[in-house]
Amino acid sequence: MSFKIQPNGFDTKAIHAGQSPEQWKSACVIPPISLSTTFKQDAPGEHRGYEYSRSGNPTRNVLETCLAALDNAKYGLTFSSGLGATTAVLTMLKSGDHIIVGDDVYGGTNRLVRHVASRLGISATFVDPTNLESVKAAIQPVTKIHNDACICSN
Repeated sequence: MSFKIQPNGFDTKAIHAGQSPEQWKSACVIPPISLSTTFKQDAPGEHRGYEYSRSGNPTRNVLETCLAALDNAKYGLTFSSGLGATTAVLTMLKSGDHIIVGDDVYGGTNRLVRHVASRLGISATFVDPTNLESVKAAIQPVTKIHNDACICSN
């Protein structure tokens, strides 16, 4: 297995994407780290781009913009935990879909799949992810995710 070949300019994107000093009133060249959990609103529900850090903040926007640029993507998303990211991916599935999960996956993910996704009608097969034949054998016509959450079909 090898790493994906990166287009020219990858290094430049890694240190500059999403980090334009003009976006900050202070014109900081290095993006400031926003530690605020809440942001001033002009009136209830009338914010200037941010209201609560959980739904977005300037620091996270810089990171998401940079990660999207590195992957030549339109958008990037970050989460405060792997389980949060896994939950977001699972919400894109529907009842009747199937996923393949590594049999040594994080315990919280294991419980999420076995006890929550299963109640939503999403079935799962747990396999040894280092055994390509076992992964291939677990693929079903309704399999939507395998190989560490790569969406493989519509």
